[in-house]
Amino acid sequence: MKFVTVFCSTKDMPTSVLYPAEEVHLGVKNKLICLVNNFYPPDINVSWTRNDRPVSEGVSLSRYYPNNDQTFRQFASLTFTPREGDIYSCTVEHSALDRPITRIWDHELIQKSHGPDIFCAVGLTLGLLGVAAGTFLMVKGRHGQ
Repeated sequence: MKFVTVFCSTKDMPTSVLYPAEEVHLGVKNKLICLVNNFYPPDINVSWTRNDRPVSEGVSLSRYYPNNDQTFRQFASLTFTPREGDIYSCTVEHSALDRPITRIWDHELIQKSHGPDIFCAVGLTLGLLGVAAGTFLMVKGRHGQ
């Protein structure tokens, strides 16, 4: 009986997404998560920077998990306390990539939506105008009789 060993030489390039674990508040400890997905083989390197300087403290890397399509995913995280002006990055290196993938997270780029504030201000203004107009009409109606 003869056994044939088949080596799969296919490589799948990873994708990555960088996001905070919770809503970010300056000066409050949080965690950045770098999800690396859809890669094969499972050997991968993830590194972090803060303001273009390497960071190793507070870094963790999960084991890799299999996807249904024979690729893998892995989570890297960085515990951090955001400060004004800090810029963080997650860089992924993998044999299927010609060059590393870097995702950047900047607190300044995460802008709070002003939609609810504007909606509230417009509603309050219209309400006050309605009260003023109603009062005016009531006073005018009483003087007109």
